[in-house]
Amino acid sequence: MTTEERVRLGSLSFSTRVFRSGHGAPVLLLHGSPDSAGEWLSTMEAIGTGCACIAPDLPGLGECDEPPAVFDYSQASTDVFVDELLDAIGVQEPVVLVVHDVGGAIGIPWAARRPERIRALVVTNTVVFEEFPWFTLAKIWARTDLIGRLAASAVMWQIGWLGGRIFRKGFARLSPELSQRDLDRITHEFAVRPRAKRSTLRLFRRMVAPSYFRGVGALVRDLIARVPVRVVWGRGDPYIPPRYADAFPGADTEIVPDGGHWIPISAPGRVAAAVRAALAAPRRDVA
Repeated sequence: MTTEERVRLGSLSFSTRVFRSGHGAPVLLLHGSPDSAGEWLSTMEAIGTGCACIAPDLPGLGECDEPPAVFDYSQASTDVFVDELLDAIGVQEPVVLVVHDVGGAIGIPWAARRPERIRALVVTNTVVFEEFPWFTLAKIWARTDLIGRLAASAVMWQIGWLGGRIFRKGFARLSPELSQRDLDRITHEFAVRPRAKRSTLRLFRRMVAPSYFRGVGALVRDLIARVPVRVVWGRGDPYIPPRYADAFPGADTEIVPDGGHWIPISAPGRVAAAVRAALAAPRRDVA
């Protein structure tokens, strides 16, 4: 059974929605964009009740409050978000971290700086690479000059036209692996929700800058040397090609044919199997 609760995040002065299921070893699942913790529900069901799954909405997305201006979406800010989330729900032991898309951009640097809090890592189609060649829309959203900000805001405004129907049609074309139900959910939680779009712009303006991932490669390699890492990557991703699945040397890697970008939705059983395997594997630095 999956439950839903709101969690207040101490010093950050905002709260977020958290889905939880099962009991036992904690598994923290960080979602992608434009999506919410809802993308993990099928994976959580496939994992079952043998571990404690925790899936929060990331700052400003899904049902999370829009962060105040002092929350600048830097790695320092998002590190505090993850720390305070785990503290608020009473998780002290090391977690299996499962990431997708921007969930990896937030979660993997956090994990690399806190290896003592990590039991294992499961990676699905994500971005955590120095000098990553961002897709065109991300570059538009990331502009910080006045004209660029106006252009990005205009694009976000257009996304909401006609109740998000234009967005939904284009997004369905790029993401054929998504069901009608998931397309409806994402349209509702993102395309027609101004705070989600504002928060997305704030995140991308920070994350797409070349400096954001500078030095993270060495941190990731050190993390892989310490903890079990499994990669489940969908082929047919229009944003992050499958060659990036090879960027985690020493990880156990599975490529899912036609899985597309939204692998937690298109192949929840494969992700669940990777989580179970990660739970059973010993840390590499104590093996």
